[in-house]
Amino acid sequence: MQLTTNRLIFWVMGMVLESMVIHWIMDQPASASQPSAAGREASLRTVRPVPTPSIPEGDSGIAARYPGDVGIEKDPDVLFVESFDGTVAEICSQWEAAAGKQIMSKSDEVVPGSGGKQSLLLTRVVGGTDGYMDGGNLYRRIKNKQGGYGYDQVFFRFYMKFNKEHAPIHHYGSGLVGFNPPTPWPQGGAGERPRADARWTTQVEPSDFNTWHFYTYWQEMGGSPPRGQTWGNTFEIGIPARPVAKEKWICLEVMVKMNDIKDSNGEQAYWLDGRLSRNQDGKITSYLGKGFPSMGTWTYDKFQPYATGRGITWDDQQAKGIALEGGKPFPGFAWRNTADLNINAIWLYRYMSQPESGISKVWWDHLVVATRYIGPMIPVNQ
Repeated sequence: MQLTTNRLIFWVMGMVLESMVIHWIMDQPASASQPSAAGREASLRTVRPVPTPSIPEGDSGIAARYPGDVGIEKDPDVLFVESFDGTVAEICSQWEAAAGKQIMSKSDEVVPGSGGKQSLLLTRVVGGTDGYMDGGNLYRRIKNKQGGYGYDQVFFRFYMKFNKEHAPIHHYGSGLVGFNPPTPWPQGGAGERPRADARWTTQVEPSDFNTWHFYTYWQEMGGSPPRGQTWGNTFEIGIPARPVAKEKWICLEVMVKMNDIKDSNGEQAYWLDGRLSRNQDGKITSYLGKGFPSMGTWTYDKFQPYATGRGITWDDQQAKGIALEGGKPFPGFAWRNTADLNINAIWLYRYMSQPESGISKVWWDHLVVATRYIGPMIPVNQ
């Protein structure tokens, strides 16, 4: 009887210890129970260099066939159009989530040569409006022909204008995103490396108006000191600034192409007024994919195209940066590991987290989403 009792006691103690170990493992950060985060970072991937592929620029897109964008919604490659004509309520009804209606109004300011009569104006003032303190946003999913949501390549173009007094912007969503499952509202996840079967996001931002840049989250994004945090990665470090014009209409177009499963051949690009960004030597910097730019250097979560010096990446297990070989081709984007994750939503937003003096205004107009390059609007009277 005593022996049986002792065995029972040891068995119970073993089960308790096992349970404690399991709970301890489950409660640890991912880096304590998984391979080093550095092993999952794109900066450690080596691919063959290739020339930057040919991609359309200028007036060679869908918009060239529809002066003033009149009738562009009928094009077979166009997925969604927002002309920003109508009442604020009518405009917001085209979107699944709309925040900041209090600061939205109609405006007769339009892109020169427009076939429309108005744009949407979002006005942010000190102290907010009717209790609303942010900058305004619009979000909706992209339906496909199969009755679901999403595509494997999408182009998203719209026009904007900032007033002269506009304050710096914390984040700006000229965003293409993928959520699995696709939700009728935008998801969070700031500072978190996304799972490859769950989500990715990318947008092009003006920030403090000194230059434009990508701000991208995906499963192989790089971490940064002091704790390896994963904030949005950028890819045009060390190239001439592209100042953000104020009191002028700007055409921005963003493209994302998904990767094949088990490959990093995903791509992304952006155009300003129909032109890709280039460095001082005329080499393209705002179009990135597997093997192009053909060389560059990573500094944690930032990629410097065409640089050849040594780089550095964050290693979670060692809690420090580790040296990288410099001058390696861009590794491409492994956006996903399942075909269930694609490009299934657009997000147009202005995130203003800090109070500022003055009045910040932004106008939005002529938004088009398509499966091919759209390009700038051709004036209706041209």
